[in-house]
Amino acid sequence: MAKIFVGFNFSTECLLSRKIVGFKKRFDPKYNHYSFPHMSMLAPIEVSEGSIEDLQETLKEELDTFFYGGQDTPKLGFTGIGVLQHKRKHMLYLNPLYSTDLEYCSEIVLDICKSFSTKGVKYKENKKQLLPLGFFTNTNELQVIMDHAKLEFTSFNELPIESISLYQKKMGIWFEREVLVNFEQKETGLEEIPRSLI
Repeated sequence: MAKIFVGFNFSTECLLSRKIVGFKKRFDPKYNHYSFPHMSMLAPIEVSEGSIEDLQETLKEELDTFFYGGQDTPKLGFTGIGVLQHKRKHMLYLNPLYSTDLEYCSEIVLDICKSFSTKGVKYKENKKQLLPLGFFTNTNELQVIMDHAKLEFTSFNELPIESISLYQKKMGIWFEREVLVNFEQKETGLEEIPRSLI
């Protein structure tokens, strides 16, 4: 059995990426445990180890077809922040706003992954995927941090998607198993920040 998910990999060169990394460094006590810049397109799902290669190829073919001929780098929009209570901790997150194309793409990916899921294992879907800004147990501390987040992430903003990858969990750690589709970056103007300045 293998646990997998498919995720968007975001550009680290844009202003929103830099704001997210800076915010997490300052406020998220587990900053080093939760890598950025990716966001899952679906809740993790279990598949048989022997079917991963077939799943990978099916996803690659479908995504190549879906994005074939696209002229622009796809972007995922975000509209403000929210808090999700998870057991004894709270997750502060950025709320994604999918374009029609990205929403349809996510549905296709989910359907393919579910068709490869292990029989007899119930799959628990998330109502919505989120981009975490941090995980907190102290509610008073969270309130103060939320005030900072509201100032930094108030307006609509977008993250360019560099690629879509298949991730797999091994020894309790998620790693990028395969890049399924790459997008040529065509950002210009203020979005381009030289690496030496970051």
